[in-house]
Amino acid sequence: MKIIASLVLFKHEYQDIEQTLSSLFAEESISKVVIVDNGAFCKWLASFQHEKLEVIRLPVNRGFGAGHNVVFERYADIAPFILICNPDITFAKGEVDKLYRFGCDYGVGLAIPKIVYPDGSLQHGTKLLPSPYQLLIRRFMSRFSCTINDSYELRQADYNKPFFAPSLSGCFMLISGQVLRDVKGFDTRFFLYLEDVDLSRRVCQSAFPVSYFPGALVTHESQRRSYTDVRFLLYHITSAIRYFNKWGWFRDRQRVQLNKRCLANLPLQRSS
Repeated sequence: MKIIASLVLFKHEYQDIEQTLSSLFAEESISKVVIVDNGAFCKWLASFQHEKLEVIRLPVNRGFGAGHNVVFERYADIAPFILICNPDITFAKGEVDKLYRFGCDYGVGLAIPKIVYPDGSLQHGTKLLPSPYQLLIRRFMSRFSCTINDSYELRQADYNKPFFAPSLSGCFMLISGQVLRDVKGFDTRFFLYLEDVDLSRRVCQSAFPVSYFPGALVTHESQRRSYTDVRFLLYHITSAIRYFNKWGWFRDRQRVQLNKRCLANLPLQRSS
């Protein structure tokens, strides 16, 4: 067993995730794809079969992180790595295999590949840990957020080189089973949004490296539903409040230390 891929669904149809499943099934390093059906709404799973597929139906939707935690509890003790994958991810054959080899060679605790939008433009999956001010400006005053985004999203980094970042995107994360046993998975207080930020910073406290790896590439559609659906905006706001209640609103020494560590070792783009 090498990688267990964890995919959490909520009212998804097969055509919504067909490409994602095809990408996952094709990888040699992925031993099993576990679909968590949050709320048991995906009736098509009753007749869908694949030799690598396992389905877990949860009668109640307790959130993104809680869904993945079910997979962690089942496989963290026996799988070297678990891949957290969103249902809007696609990639060419061999890309996860590259990420897996990187994880094994460097003993990483948490890693993400290079992530791009469908048009090929870079998606900034690596970030600093946020302050309340940064999240407020980014979410509600976007016209004033350009300078903040440049720093917060590490846009000055050379994304052709691997580097440490304290916050990695949860859309496509490779995390070691040993680290999962230590950090106990996602914090289920976060129903949706910021659970990946919280998990990333807890892994940063472990002895295992946290890294961005440009040698593997995936495409992420990134629906950004909190910008178009009031329900998801409320999830985002609630998670932000819970995040800062947990880690500190204005006095967060660990945030400062991890951000400084990232910036001090960040490979920078060469000016033309």
